[in-house]
Amino acid sequence: MKITLIFPLFAVGLFAQVVTSPPPQAPPASPLMGRPDVTHPQPGTPMAPPSPDKEVAKLNGKSLTVADVDKLLSDIPAQYQMYITREPEKFLPQLMVYEQLEKEAVDAGLDQQSPLRQELAYSRLMALARADIERFRNTAKISAEDEQAYFDQHKADMFRSVKAKVILIGFAPAPAPAGGPKPPAPNGVTRTEVEAKAKIDDLRKQILAGADFGKLAKDNSDDKTSAAKDGDYGDFVRSSPYPEPIKKAVFDLKPGEVSEPIRQPTGFYLIKAAESSFQPIDQVRSQIRSTLLDEQLHKHIDAITAQFNVTVEDKAYFTTRPPH
Repeated sequence: MKITLIFPLFAVGLFAQVVTSPPPQAPPASPLMGRPDVTHPQPGTPMAPPSPDKEVAKLNGKSLTVADVDKLLSDIPAQYQMYITREPEKFLPQLMVYEQLEKEAVDAGLDQQSPLRQELAYSRLMALARADIERFRNTAKISAEDEQAYFDQHKADMFRSVKAKVILIGFAPAPAPAGGPKPPAPNGVTRTEVEAKAKIDDLRKQILAGADFGKLAKDNSDDKTSAAKDGDYGDFVRSSPYPEPIKKAVFDLKPGEVSEPIRQPTGFYLIKAAESSFQPIDQVRSQIRSTLLDEQLHKHIDAITAQFNVTVEDKAYFTTRPPH
């Protein structure tokens, strides 16, 4: 049986039924529950595996044993097996249907005809290539010393943490071209972009002249959450989910410095760096490990690529060759 040939279709049918099926109900409580002369498995106690010869279903009146079902499902990925084993009366017949369709397709030689032959071969090629990449990543060796060395080397440019205060002066965005919808303004402000720019410029002048950033944030910022905390926006790190212009401004600042106004689609931001520190290595160790694994993988791929020195002598052949 070659379930892999028909599995994409099977998965579509499977999920179409799963999403409309109610979740399986817990079995009713046994009337024997609690009787002292009945032994119940304790939670967490592993059950003994069933005998391979135990009958668990019938196919056209013929017995299907544990061994038969295990063989039947062995070519299906584990994440799909759970649906079949959860509702076998629904999905086993469907599996049989697709298995029969696969057999008919193979008997008709469809797996040797274009474009199916190429699609099957390419799917196998990609699946095995992805599996080998995953195998490489799972077996690559990254030591604690490697992680520490990477952290020390990139601490300043990748693992800084900056506490920042922010003032947002929003504006109502212009209508989208062709009368399309425009993005919502922060907190429903109605000022124009020109008015917002004039206000943020004035606030920056006041701050540079000695005004308290926190008080101005509380009295003027359209980001009411941070305004209630005197503009405190928390810690910024390189992986923070903020727009790149905002993060660049934050990390370009020295403690105590205030940025130029930064324009975003619905407002201008003024940022003050309060203090700077470094993330602890344990907080970023998984990120470092992933980066080092990627570096090793790229070197591995580059080494393989170097084995194949291809020179195209007749490009016209490739550009005019029809697929077949």
